[in-house]
Amino acid sequence: MINTFSHANKWLEFLNSLELPDKNLFKKHVLAGAISSLCECGCNSFEYHISSDVDIEPLTEGSGLFYEIAFSTNMDDVIDFLVFTDDRGYFSGVDITYGFATHEALPDGIALKECVHSQGR
Repeated sequence: MINTFSHANKWLEFLNSLELPDKNLFKKHVLAGAISSLCECGCNSFEYHISSDVDIEPLTEGSGLFYEIAFSTNMDDVIDFLVFTDDRGYFSGVDITYGFATHEALPDGIALKECVHSQGR
């Protein structure tokens, strides 16, 4: 599946609909920034940028994996969403993988079913 800003925005809306740790704070981070770049391999991952002049409460302390959630699909493998923060603890992007920890293109026509894994800081 080709990665586009439209796809990235749909994934971001989907993540906003979930019960992430401190969901309201996550939404504030989303409103404070913008999608800054897309992965071109077809995995649908994207980076997010919040300007250095924005002052909001961090999601967590420092950079790294903030939250991971995976869903079964109508295909053979899961879609795994890994939400990251930058060194300020601000939302910095999402890695989206087909299968756990793989970086293949998402197949066309893939649809999410139910949550099979979630883990947060």
